[in-house]
Amino acid sequence: MGQMTIELVCLSDGEVLVPALTLSSLLRQVSEEVGDWSQPEADPPTVAAVRELLDGLADRIDTDCIAVASEAVEPAEDLPRAR
Repeated sequence: MGQMTIELVCLSDGEVLVPALTLSSLLRQVSEEVGDWSQPEADPPTVAAVRELLDGLADRIDTDCIAVASEAVEPAEDLPRAR
């Protein structure tokens, strides 16, 4: 089993945040490790379903973050544009 260092952001109220890129990377690494399971009790359809779930969640986090970042850099419609 591999190891990964996770960057955490600790807030003053004790809440801990994980950057989205770190979380989606972690989900993809776990998916790869699950795919390497070869024990007889590792049911192939179940392993495939777990991998699909993890990869889909990572993709969704990435997509949502790209959408938020894109909205943050788009100029507001009512502001004059530079020429």
